[in-house]
Amino acid sequence: MSSSQCNNNNNNNEFTDDLLTKILISLPVKSLLICRAVSKPWCSLISSPTFIKSHLGHAISRPGADETLIVQDFDGLFERNHIISFLNLRAPKPQVTLDHPFSKQGQSRIKLVGCCRGIVCVSVADYDSNELSLKSYDERLPVMYLWNPVTRRIKCVPMHNVHYDCMNEVVQGFGYDCVNDDFKIVRVVTYQYRVEFEEDVDEVEEVDAEVRVDVEVYSVKLDAWRKLGEDCMPEEIVEFQTANYDICVDGVLCCIAEGFCGVMAFDLNREVFNCDVEFPVHSKFGRIISIGDSAICFIALEEFSDEFKFWKLDDVECLRGGEAEASWSLMVSINVDFDCVPYSYHGCGNFVLLIDGPGWVLYNSDKKEATNLPIRKLWRQNFRYTESLVTIPGSKQVRLNDIEAEGRSENEDESESEDECESEDRDGDQVKDEVQVEGEDK
Repeated sequence: MSSSQCNNNNNNNEFTDDLLTKILISLPVKSLLICRAVSKPWCSLISSPTFIKSHLGHAISRPGADETLIVQDFDGLFERNHIISFLNLRAPKPQVTLDHPFSKQGQSRIKLVGCCRGIVCVSVADYDSNELSLKSYDERLPVMYLWNPVTRRIKCVPMHNVHYDCMNEVVQGFGYDCVNDDFKIVRVVTYQYRVEFEEDVDEVEEVDAEVRVDVEVYSVKLDAWRKLGEDCMPEEIVEFQTANYDICVDGVLCCIAEGFCGVMAFDLNREVFNCDVEFPVHSKFGRIISIGDSAICFIALEEFSDEFKFWKLDDVECLRGGEAEASWSLMVSINVDFDCVPYSYHGCGNFVLLIDGPGWVLYNSDKKEATNLPIRKLWRQNFRYTESLVTIPGSKQVRLNDIEAEGRSENEDESESEDECESEDRDGDQVKDEVQVEGEDK
């Protein structure tokens, strides 16, 4: 064979490999799990960090990527808090209930803490069915999991360190530190600090001192919790820490709370709080929502007005503090003929609204059209969801009901190594076993 023919064959192979990669990147995760069993080269390609990153980037950028949510139903009765669903706003059957291994016959309280890059953070706590107080079990000693719903790989997070018998509030958040390529969980615990002193030998008087805050952060890379310093949070926002950080934008967790006219931000990289970003207007109703992964919007209903106004933060860098100043731009004003609460934004002028009567509608502000969404009315939490191949170190693949809330010590590293497809044949068998699980679960 001539050298020119060899070069042509090499060029053809390179083109074929490139084309194969482009085709595989466009496939859904469940299809890719099956494709890994085709051959070791395919498995090696699909399992590589470069491919996983490219596949996630493609999934995030495709049209309609922000129209899928992961939601948790809540009807006011504890026995139904375990229902978790995928919600696609454009699908004929938009809400599909997920099978998951967290519920222990209805005797566990499940809470979605956050969702980022296809990984969902779940908090699970046992409770006494005879006790109806949320504070009795909600945030005392929950077991936290990092879960990829599509690959069904789960990591049991080590037990956190900060918990007291008398806790006022527990605020949680989950997000991705894009600087360190690290997933992190933050817990903000406020509690009443009391001082006891003796006036005489026979009497001890208890005196209320002040509300104090303990903050701890879990890092996936370190697989450990770290408590932050006592002065990590500005004193002026301590009393307002009542809302969970359910938005993560460019590595910054964000929330608002009643009585505070600004964004409460936590930089996951520097692990510092910032409360210097004020809202553009004072309103009788306000909430923040994310626009993709790189922007946030403030929804305001001003006094003596029937218009909802949507303001976009011009530069999210101001959320980190420092020299950057906050500025907002008015996106759109919506004046509808019915009472509603704006819930989320999904591009091209489409908003999800909660209204009386039918419940949820998809409202297009350009066409001024509302479409009923045939979904369950009450949600407890919801987060934008993008499926991915991202694997948390130390995670393991489980069949349904293989783990329970009491499995607090399940932290052994049983994850697949990145070069699993290049080692012994038994690794190929492991991949086939995983594919078999996927087939059975369907």
